[in-house]
Amino acid sequence: MLVECGISVIALDRAAPNESVTNPLIRQAVVDVTDEALLSKVLADFLDDGALDYVVNCAGIHQQAGLESLSSQDWHRMLDVNLVGAALTTKAALPWLRKSTHGAVVNVTSLESERVVALINPEPVAHYAASKAGLAMLTVSMARDLSRYGIRTNAVAPGFIQTPMAFANHAGVAELPAQAASRVPLGRYGQAREVASAIAFLLSEGASYITGSSLLIDGGFSTT
Repeated sequence: MLVECGISVIALDRAAPNESVTNPLIRQAVVDVTDEALLSKVLADFLDDGALDYVVNCAGIHQQAGLESLSSQDWHRMLDVNLVGAALTTKAALPWLRKSTHGAVVNVTSLESERVVALINPEPVAHYAASKAGLAMLTVSMARDLSRYGIRTNAVAPGFIQTPMAFANHAGVAELPAQAASRVPLGRYGQAREVASAIAFLLSEGASYITGSSLLIDGGFSTT
């Protein structure tokens, strides 16, 4: 969607680049967001002395496990990717973001940044919820900190979104399971494009007076 808006995108992921992507506005690199040195190197290779307008911190993992079964390694990996990774990515991007005249950051948190959801699987996912709650507070902190450079920081908080990660968490069910659908007034999964649309808005000049905010994209789940 950002490319459709005419924005050149640098896509960073642990996975190998998608060879089917041929649009010249999309450049790809293999990066683990927990690797601070590599993040800085890759951005320097792509951006050189240029500027960077936007950062979207959307790298995230999920693990369905109850508190009693979680190891310290599970906790560290979840927090390192979902929370620390966003901080490191933004820090690595700052030298180029500061050159922008309209810099903006959007963090992808979760409905679970504000409430623990245990509808489909009976055990709350403590480390995931904690990582997203931390990311929500990091968003507020970054909004205060980066405002000195004219950089806005906001978050989107998706609910049940139709993605492979959601399917894996919901035992491979492609339709929103009944126990969740009964709590979602719109009665369906959200689409990735609906989340992307909210991100695009928060990056745009239409949101130029919005910083430190979080936009729920949950089909109304939070009202029930």
